[in-house]
Amino acid sequence: MNRRTFLKRGLMGGAVLVLGMGGLAVLPTKDVATPKRALAVLEPRSFQVLVAFAKRVVPETADAVDVVHRVDDALRLAPLEAQRDFNKLLGLFENALPGLLLDGRALPFTRLSPESQDAVLRHWRDSRLELRRSGYQALRRACLAMAYQDEALWPAIGYAPPPTGAFEAMAYDDSKAGAS
Repeated sequence: MNRRTFLKRGLMGGAVLVLGMGGLAVLPTKDVATPKRALAVLEPRSFQVLVAFAKRVVPETADAVDVVHRVDDALRLAPLEAQRDFNKLLGLFENALPGLLLDGRALPFTRLSPESQDAVLRHWRDSRLELRRSGYQALRRACLAMAYQDEALWPAIGYAPPPTGAFEAMAYDDSKAGAS
């Protein structure tokens, strides 16, 4: 093969690769749930990704859609830049192009099987890249914090709240304060 043919094939192969990889970046997100109400901060795509993520990290008895709505509500209190960054993080998590380059997956997170989603979570959790590790932890902590607000979930995680009236019995008694 002469140099001209080699260059033509190399350029053509490179163009096919770039076009194919560009297609990975725009693969559509799978709708995994329907929002129960309007979203305040999360973009529709971000909502779908976070529901899929929540289904993998919160206890099975938790309603992932309710958890994500609570995350959305909490994000309203965050600065605008943090809100944008949260949506960008979910977009990166979903995107198949970095998934292919870093993990070898050619599908968006929402289109993967539960087992493959668990593998993606492990890759992010154990990544050498701090962005991925901290991103995973931010998403996980947000989901778990919102899930554990649901009192119906407490028995499933072994939490028994104090009996009713326990805090009133421990209240500071002003009459004894001046007695010493």
